[in-house]
Amino acid sequence: MTAAFRGNKKHNPMGSYSPNTKEMEASLWCNRNNICICPRQTKWGSATWVIDIEKGVYPNRQLIGTSEPFGPVEIWKKTFEYKLYYYKKYANKV
Repeated sequence: MTAAFRGNKKHNPMGSYSPNTKEMEASLWCNRNNICICPRQTKWGSATWVIDIEKGVYPNRQLIGTSEPFGPVEIWKKTFEYKLYYYKKYANKV
């Protein structure tokens, strides 16, 4: 075995969250319509994240907004909450 493989002994610092079907549908809709809503760590090694909301195709994405910092597990709930918001607001207009 090489020194690079040490196994999966560490837990996930962001926690785990299982989205329901409506949240998954909203997530897929956002991906198909070039709305990127994803968490970003505020500082390396810290357990706080912010949510970046970007719109557009990859090289030319425009940052729409950034949220306040959230802790583990709560970051995933808020991420899917934002995705549901955009899905309900724009799904019939696109």
